[in-house]
Parts: sequence; C-alpha cells; structure tokens
Amino acid sequence: MNITFECADVKISSGTMGRGVKLEVEGAELHYALPDKEMLAFMDEANIREFMESRGYLVLMKQEDAA
Repeated sequence: MNITFECADVKISSGTMGRGVKLEVEGAELHYALPDKEMLAFMDEANIREFMESRGYLVLMKQEDAA
C-alpha cells in the first residue's frame, strides 16, 4: 500500500522545521490494525468514496452531503 503524509511542522533532533513536509511511502505494511469501524472513523469521506469508486462500486451520498 502507498501512504502519503502531509505535515505542517516536523520535529527533528535539533528543533522544529517551520514549513510543511510531504512524505510518500511506497510498499508500506501495517503491523497493527484497528477494527474496521475505528479505522473508517479516522478517514476522510472523500477518500473512502474515491477508493470505493476506483474498485468499481457505485457510491451514493446523502442529499445533505451532496455538493
């Protein structure tokens, strides 16, 4: 799995970098997994929808959530 991290501040041994950093990790493996419902609670709905649509699922949104 590929994961992208975007950080506003990064702490390093000599202090804190005051600018944003983007890290892209390829081939990441999880060695600990949260239960599915807990993991979904942390995820952005737009990312979940995009993932499901990329797998061929039809995703319907509630009317109040639709833009």
